[in-house]
Amino acid sequence: MKDSELKYIWSVPKYLPYVQPELTPEILEQAQKQIGYNLPDKLVEILKIQNGGYVRYKLAETPHEQIMGIGPYFPSLTDFDWTESKEYVSFELDGLVPIDGDGHWYICLDYRENKEEPQVSWIDLECDDEQKIADSFSEFLELLELDVQEDKLVIETVHSIEENVKQIELILAIEFEEPDYFMSGYAIYRGKYKDSWIWLTPNKVPTGFVREEDKRYNELKDQMNSSSVQYIGINENYLFLVLSEEKLISEVMEKLGSHNMKIKPITEFI
Repeated sequence: MKDSELKYIWSVPKYLPYVQPELTPEILEQAQKQIGYNLPDKLVEILKIQNGGYVRYKLAETPHEQIMGIGPYFPSLTDFDWTESKEYVSFELDGLVPIDGDGHWYICLDYRENKEEPQVSWIDLECDDEQKIADSFSEFLELLELDVQEDKLVIETVHSIEENVKQIELILAIEFEEPDYFMSGYAIYRGKYKDSWIWLTPNKVPTGFVREEDKRYNELKDQMNSSSVQYIGINENYLFLVLSEEKLISEVMEKLGSHNMKIKPITEFI
């Protein structure tokens, strides 16, 4: 990704429990004392935009999906302990600071060779494996790519998602289930067309979301009042259509198009 895209690195909607409180100079100073190293300038820059969370620009062909922020909530960049892991690997863990990971693998700032300018490394605790990803965090950012499902379709519309649901149901002779808001905080409509699942979702979504079951729901729920778009550069009123069977995409596009629905692959927009 380019420097001009840094402000768009964070996914929308943001999952609020994974976003730490605003990064202040005092919080940053304390965090750097705790880990024993200064964080890269570019990392600090993006954490000032949003202090951690899921990202829309990702490292291809890896499970990378977030950059941890700095703060009191899980997951936090300062909350790690290699003590119990050292017996399982043949390489040194001291000097590694995770920025993403699931307990088995991690993407880390790697200060083992250079305490001023860390590399970025991949480690796998189960496989006793380590690999250098980039010589610096800035170089790591350049490797990130916008995470786009290339077979996603875009419906160009000025009508509501509910109106489009009714029209698609009539054209394809299907019935959508009640929309699911639990997964991502916005309406996800699902139906069955022949032997394929079909999903319809909006581009305009809440800026952030938290589930009612979350312990911090009452604290965070007011942050769901604003809205944003999932994909910059695509009209906020447009909708996304995805099919589980790629072989049916052309057929569905033709049927919807024959009823004056404007539908194109997302690759024509991004």
